[in-house]
Amino acid sequence: MFNLQGGELIIIAVLALVVLGPERLPDAMRRLGRALGQLRRMGNEVTEEFRSAVAEPMDDLRSAVVDPARDLHDAARGTAESVRDGMADPSDPSTPVSGDAPGHQPGVDDHGAAADGDMAPDGDDARPGGDQ
Repeated sequence: MFNLQGGELIIIAVLALVVLGPERLPDAMRRLGRALGQLRRMGNEVTEEFRSAVAEPMDDLRSAVVDPARDLHDAARGTAESVRDGMADPSDPSTPVSGDAPGHQPGVDDHGAAADGDMAPDGDDARPGGDQ
């Protein structure tokens, strides 16, 4: 606490013996010990009070951060599981390959136009400004 070494303690003890005398020295040491014990207890009480005062806001802050993170993690895990469950098994021949739905014509978009922009499946020229 005060970083006193052996030689310094001996000098302090000799000075206390000279100043207080052998009759009052034991009583003075008892009072010093009690005062140091009381100071130590007060310091521990202040430390404990500080920890308890900080603990509640820290718990609130932890729950404000951890709970949404946990919810996000659970939602991501649920989404990943649903995607994994919904994925087609490549070894199953009954599942459509490369995203083609049943009844889908290759090379034709959803509106019936040719995917490359040349001609629609019925043979009409779908290009604006084409030969008419």
